[in-house]
Amino acid sequence: MKLLIILVLFLVNLEAVITIAPVDIGKQPGLSGGVKGSFSTTRGNTETDEYSAGLRMIYDNNSSYVAWSDIAFNYAKASGALNRQNTYAHLRYIHTLYTKHLNWEAFVQSQTNKFTKVEKRLLAGLGLRYHTQMQGYGNIYVGFGGFSEYISYTTNVDPSEHNLRLNMYIAYKNRFTKNVRFSYIGYYQPRVDVWSDTIASNAAELRVTIYKRLSINFELTYNQDTRPAIGVKKYDFSQKTSFVYDF
Repeated sequence: MKLLIILVLFLVNLEAVITIAPVDIGKQPGLSGGVKGSFSTTRGNTETDEYSAGLRMIYDNNSSYVAWSDIAFNYAKASGALNRQNTYAHLRYIHTLYTKHLNWEAFVQSQTNKFTKVEKRLLAGLGLRYHTQMQGYGNIYVGFGGFSEYISYTTNVDPSEHNLRLNMYIAYKNRFTKNVRFSYIGYYQPRVDVWSDTIASNAAELRVTIYKRLSINFELTYNQDTRPAIGVKKYDFSQKTSFVYDF
């Protein structure tokens, strides 16, 4: 019965990436990860199809570096009309620099989103991350760097873009109890040559372990792009609940 309950919860829902919590060197040595998945189909008076999947893999050498990747996709259709289709892939390498509190990091990312008219968004960047632990009050991370960005759109009226952006972020995480964790991350990414062209995002997550390696996530996100594709709103807000199994 417990196995059946876990399986049902595991297939309930998925949105975006596995977790927003920053990854630390030496936190969980070796290979680890997490997976999500969901599907829903209705027929009759309501015609809907929804499919989602996500995977995170982490390798931690327990001394000087950690590498991790997130892969996710979401697809949904109602009454024959597509209302969600996006993909996301991110790979990041973090290495100590002189001290365990200061790291350098390199990353690459690929995204598509039919409903923001982004056919493909590719980026690659470098940066520095400073981490400090406040005794009893959690962990704070501050990052600064830059990345090169290429965007192609699904429309003919929006030309492709090649941009250089600064990448600044602040993150926080804290474990309140053995089973309850909170994380927040905020990004600010202005174009180097046009400071009014900025991308900003905020995400907060409450994660609660409900059975062994199975957790439930409550997440809020707010993203803003001051210069999106023509006809696309400048902001997106989402609230989501999802289940994660760690391995």
